[in-house]
Formats: sequence, structure tokens, C-alpha cells
Amino acid sequence: MPRLLRILALVFAMLAVPATSLAAEGGGVPAVVRIRPLMVPSVHQGQIEKYVAYEVTLELAEPAKLPAAQALMPRLHDAAMAAFYEGIEAGWIVRASIVNGQALRKRLDEICERLLGTGTVGRVLISPSARSSSGP
Repeated sequence: MPRLLRILALVFAMLAVPATSLAAEGGGVPAVVRIRPLMVPSVHQGQIEKYVAYEVTLELAEPAKLPAAQALMPRLHDAAMAAFYEGIEAGWIVRASIVNGQALRKRLDEICERLLGTGTVGRVLISPSARSSSGP
């Protein structure tokens, strides 16, 4: 019985730790910014075949910069859209498939550094969300 009480006391002690201290220690949920879905054309032989929606999520290395990142959301969206179009021209995105994700992420990271400051973004996550054969 005393062992069960010690286990319960340990569980209650762990639950009593504030979430802010967990985040400060790196054990909490990371601060993220989700950019609105980007509608990117799938181009083949100069014709638009369909549009693909990509979602870009930025994991912030500095959670304190979350309000500043949210305030810059329109500029982040426009800059991310420009990076995707640059990726189409550079050949990083071919027929709606990201073939050079490392280059695209590097470009998005450079944009985030310019807008939010160096070291603010820890990771850039890119995922396709939907495909459509008609316009946006």
C-alpha cells in the first residue's frame, strides 16, 4: 500500500508542474505558426493542370516571438507563396510534387530569418493538404 501512495503522490506532483515551466525546459508543446494554405499550380508543358494546396507550419525556437510572428502572418503568407513560385521556376516543385524539399525549406527559412529574426524558427514543415483540378 505505501508503494501505491508514493506512485500516486509522484503522479500528482508531476501534474502540479505548470505548463510554462515545461515549455521553458523544452518538454512542452512547441509554439507553432500555421500559414494559411497556399494554392500552388501544377504546371506541365506551360499549362496549369490543377492546383495543389500546401500547408506550411513554422515551429518557433523562441516561443516568446509567437505574437510577433502572428502579427506578421500576411507578410509570411505572401513570402511563402513567392518561395513556392520560385520553387516551381527553379525545379524544386515538379507537377505538384516537391522534389527538392531541402532547397524549399532553406528558402522558407531564409524568409523567416529576414522577417522574424535569426534563430526564431526552429523547423519548417511543409505538407500537401488537398488537390483540385479546377482553379482556386
